Amino acid sequence: MYVDEWRRINGIWLHFQDWPALRSESRGSSDGPETALFLHGLTQQSHAFDDVAARLIRHHRCLALDFRGRGESGWADGTYVIPQYVADVLALLDALGLGAVHVVGTSLGGLVGLSLASVAPERLRSLVLNDIGPEIDPSGAARIAAYAGSVPERFADFDAAVSWALTQYTWLTGLPAETVTEAIRWAVRRAPGGGWRLKFDPAIGRAPRPTPATARAAATTWWAALEALRCPILTVRGAQSDILSREIAVAMAARQPRLRHVEVEGVGHAPTLSEPAVVAALDALYDEAAPEPR
Repeated sequence: MYVDEWRRINGIWLHFQDWPALRSESRGSSDGPETALFLHGLTQQSHAFDDVAARLIRHHRCLALDFRGRGESGWADGTYVIPQYVADVLALLDALGLGAVHVVGTSLGGLVGLSLASVAPERLRSLVLNDIGPEIDPSGAARIAAYAGSVPERFADFDAAVSWALTQYTWLTGLPAETVTEAIRWAVRRAPGGGWRLKFDPAIGRAPRPTPATARAAATTWWAALEALRCPILTVRGAQSDILSREIAVAMAARQPRLRHVEVEGVGHAPTLSEPAVVAALDALYDEAAPEPR
C-alpha cells in the first residue's frame, strides 16, 4: 500500500505516492531496493500507475509523482513547461536522497524522461517510454491540445465527468466500467457551488503550443539523448496511437540498439502498462537492469 507524501520543491508543494518495496522480494544495493519513478501524461495524475506500481513493488520501491498543476500538487500558472518538470524531478530525487532511478513515462512523462536523459543521464537506471518518442505525430498533438484547451469548468454530476472523459481519453476505451469509474474518481474533485471539476489547472490547456522551430529543436535534443543512452530502454506503443507513429517507433529501434519495443494491439494513446505483452516486456527490462549479485 502506498503513502501520500508532499515535498516543497521549487516553490510548489509536489505530491507523490510512495509504495515501499516488499523487502523479502526486493533487489538492489545494500542501501535498499531500487526505485521506479512514474511520470504521467499531460492531464493525468499519479493514480494512472496504481496497477503497475502494485506489481512492481515485488522488487522496487515505486514513486508516482503528480506534476505541478495536477492531482494533489500545487498549481503554478506560467511554469507548465518541460524544463520546469525536469527541474522538479531532479530536485525531488535530491530531496529524497535518490541517485539513479528507473523512469517510467507516459506521453508527457516520457518526454520528461527523454529530457532527463539529455541533461542527467546518470540518474536513469532504465527508461520506459509509453506511447511517446522524440517526434510527435501532428494529428495527435492537435487532438490533445484541442481537448486540453476546452475542458468544461464544471460537470453537473460524476456521471457527466465520466461521459466526457470517455469521449476524450482513448485509453479508457474498452476498459471495464468499474475501471473507468475508478480512473475518473481520482481525476476529479468537488467543484465550488456543486458538481465536479477535473483536478488539473486549466492554465495547462492554455499554454502556447510549440512553434515549428522549437519543435524541431526539441526533437533534435530528444533524438540525441535517446541515441546516447546506455541504460536499458523500452518503448510501448498502442497500435492505434496517433501520438507515436509506427515510423518513428521503427526509427527509434534502428537508432538505439539497446531499445526493446512492444506494440499493444487494439489500443490507442496510451496503453495502461497492465496489458499482458507490456507486463512481460517490463519484467524482461528489469531483469536486464537488475544489479549484479554481490
